[in-house]
Amino acid sequence: MLKRVVTLAMPMFMLWLALAACTATSPAPAPVSVKSAGFEALPLNARQLEIIENWEMPIKPPYIGHLQQPYPGNLVSQWATGVLIPAGGSGEMILDITRAAVTKVKLPPQTGLASALTDQQDSEIRVEFEAQLMWLQPVGGSQAMIKLAASHSVTIPESSSANDVQRAVNGCLNRALVGLDSQARTELAKLDNVILP
Repeated sequence: MLKRVVTLAMPMFMLWLALAACTATSPAPAPVSVKSAGFEALPLNARQLEIIENWEMPIKPPYIGHLQQPYPGNLVSQWATGVLIPAGGSGEMILDITRAAVTKVKLPPQTGLASALTDQQDSEIRVEFEAQLMWLQPVGGSQAMIKLAASHSVTIPESSSANDVQRAVNGCLNRALVGLDSQARTELAKLDNVILP
């Protein structure tokens, strides 16, 4: 009789441990920071950098950008001021931010017995950045315009805590910003006399 009680108690104890692990809070995610990403500064042949935030931030679902700190558009502005460094005697570099969005979309649930026993993907987080980078250099009458667009998305399981979701959002913001940075460097390198030695 004692052996049977011990045998039943062990699975119950294992189930309790599994539930406790699921409900344990995960540590708070590190905030998104342009400085921590280590973007290298680009000295540009322009006297000044102007940043135009020409984007709207909806505050209704599926948009969650207004809940982020810093705001996604401010993150792009911080990147620009740290990377696009005016180092010329004349001219202007203009960054026009046209989209800086973070969305969270609920995914349709899967049906069937197998999906009922698994941790399904519950939502998709998506970050989208779009901007135009214009270079106006009166000396020599040079000008150029580059269209930049970067996005990144991840799905999060239904068992995710609030900290897990925020960690996914932060990771998405960082990856999209890395994509924007990489694209800007590639496109600027194609233009003559824009990047200074």
